[in-house]
Amino acid sequence: MTELINPNDDYTLVSQEGAALVSEAPVSGSHCALLRDRINRDGRSLAEIASLAGMSRRQLGRLLDGQKPLRLVDLKRLSAIVGIDAAKAVIAIEVIGDWSAYDEPVLEILIRMLAPVFKKVDASADFPMEPLSVAAEEKFTTWLADILVTNQKQIRQRRDEFVKLPSL
Repeated sequence: MTELINPNDDYTLVSQEGAALVSEAPVSGSHCALLRDRINRDGRSLAEIASLAGMSRRQLGRLLDGQKPLRLVDLKRLSAIVGIDAAKAVIAIEVIGDWSAYDEPVLEILIRMLAPVFKKVDASADFPMEPLSVAAEEKFTTWLADILVTNQKQIRQRRDEFVKLPSL
């Protein structure tokens, strides 16, 4: 039975009604995949998580299996219960295009850098910023990626050298 709900912020659909396949509703499929992953790692039973979300275990199962549309209110509530950071999830799913990137340390590094970089550019540029050209974006992203990888190599090298120290 389909419940009749007037659209508002709490009941906006994340997926299209009736779209059971991930390929038919990639955003919803990605959100559900991330939710399933977190629920599997959570340690609490599906019934307990469903109860905290104010739904039955069956309703939660239907949401996660794509048999029932994922509403924004359900996504927000379940994400809070299992500790999903909304901004990080949006970047992984919408920007990178892969929900499993949510756990990547490089994503955390880049997210932590975003606000400080924005504030520094905003404070030092006394003129309107223009979009970068494709060539400039490629050069800048390659440079940044190289800096991050080089830094991680140095950290690993120092850690490996520390482990090799003779014991007293």
